[in-house]
Amino acid sequence: MKSIYYLTTFILFSIVLFLAFSVAWLFAYPFDRHRIVSHEISRFWSKWIYRLNPWWRVRVSGMENIEKGKSYIVVSNHQAMLDIPLLYVLPFNFKWVSKEEVFHIPIFGWVLAMHDDIAIKRGGSAGAKKMLDKSNRMLKNGVSVIIFPEGTRTKTGKIGRFHQGAFLLARKSKADILPVMIDGTFDAIKDWKVKTPHSFTVKIMEAVPYDPELTIEEISNLMQQKIGAAFEQLHR
Repeated sequence: MKSIYYLTTFILFSIVLFLAFSVAWLFAYPFDRHRIVSHEISRFWSKWIYRLNPWWRVRVSGMENIEKGKSYIVVSNHQAMLDIPLLYVLPFNFKWVSKEEVFHIPIFGWVLAMHDDIAIKRGGSAGAKKMLDKSNRMLKNGVSVIIFPEGTRTKTGKIGRFHQGAFLLARKSKADILPVMIDGTFDAIKDWKVKTPHSFTVKIMEAVPYDPELTIEEISNLMQQKIGAAFEQLHR
């Protein structure tokens, strides 16, 4: 019964918010270059995805590690689609880097497109270069970028191998990397059954400044170790 209540409420709420989002986007589009209005509506929408379920709790730590006014390359492990609304606890404007096909998903993919988020096309260096160039422009303009370096959602609940795209961007932009560990989304909804009660964790770690002495592989390994260690500590 709890699952029916939550999923029905979630679907109706999301449809209403999408309509409001679309109207706001249309009116703000001519002057809102970085889609700040759209981002704030998405933040409100995302928070309520969790608040609509009275049996869910979100725990956030490490906000003190975020420097106001600074843009970051945010790297996080990836457990489920619920990771996306969960990461809106981050208190700054950002763009998602996502596979191109995700942009075609009704409602949520359309929102990514209206956000002017960053699509990456699989299977070619041209698509990767386009992603890197757009991400770099965003960072230079004070807008952070979020990348899931595993490339896809985990199938086991554990953290998979990190790919190097985020760290190529760090080398190109010289931006700080903000590692974030999330947990709880993997098993929150399974086969249309909503787990209740349930808690979610977001741990924001200290940013890692650009270091020209580190290779891309070394930066990738360092981030995987940091996020992996935080994950293992939570599950001891």
